[in-house]
Amino acid sequence: MKWICHNGVLALIWAALSTASSATIAVNANVNVKESAVVHGDTVSSTQYAEPTKPLAFSGATVRKRFFFSVYKISHFMAWPQETSDNPDELIKLISSGQLSQRVEIEFLRDVSREQVEEALMDGIERNNPDVDLSNIKSEIMRLSDGFDNDIAENSRLVLSRVNVGKLIVYFNERKIVETDNSELIRALWSIWFGQKPIVDNKALIANQLQ
Repeated sequence: MKWICHNGVLALIWAALSTASSATIAVNANVNVKESAVVHGDTVSSTQYAEPTKPLAFSGATVRKRFFFSVYKISHFMAWPQETSDNPDELIKLISSGQLSQRVEIEFLRDVSREQVEEALMDGIERNNPDVDLSNIKSEIMRLSDGFDNDIAENSRLVLSRVNVGKLIVYFNERKIVETDNSELIRALWSIWFGQKPIVDNKALIANQLQ
């Protein structure tokens, strides 16, 4: 497994794990299908990420809210098969299986403090994996936590690109910060939004596939 870290921004992954019980709202956005591209070095444009040649189609978007505050907008993209079910639960199950390339894009709508990041450090994964041994994941998180030394500014962008089935590449503000083939960790992260107890309205994240 390869980890790349710049100035502790790996903490951004865990900012997405906020687990307070709160409402989410769907975003009615017109988003075009994004073409895939090869990353040149560590820096990519805002619409180019290391993905297969097949473009990923926009699936849907929603806003994560905590109490009365909007925390981030999250959008989902995937290389959907030509024939899919119209059953939302089956579509979410297909997403969770990790059999197809996909991407999650997060745009932070407010500043997030280090304390808020630390509070959410494992909760999102644990609530969606109650019967799973998370000792390996916890050890990785603890190893990385020493780098959590920066707050996250409003308008920052975090992109989790799940490519080649077994690989996850994470970008922060168009720069690659993480590359890993830890399938256990990848599945656990995806369960935050597509597990049994998602922290957002995951039906909104597939709304484009239900039209």
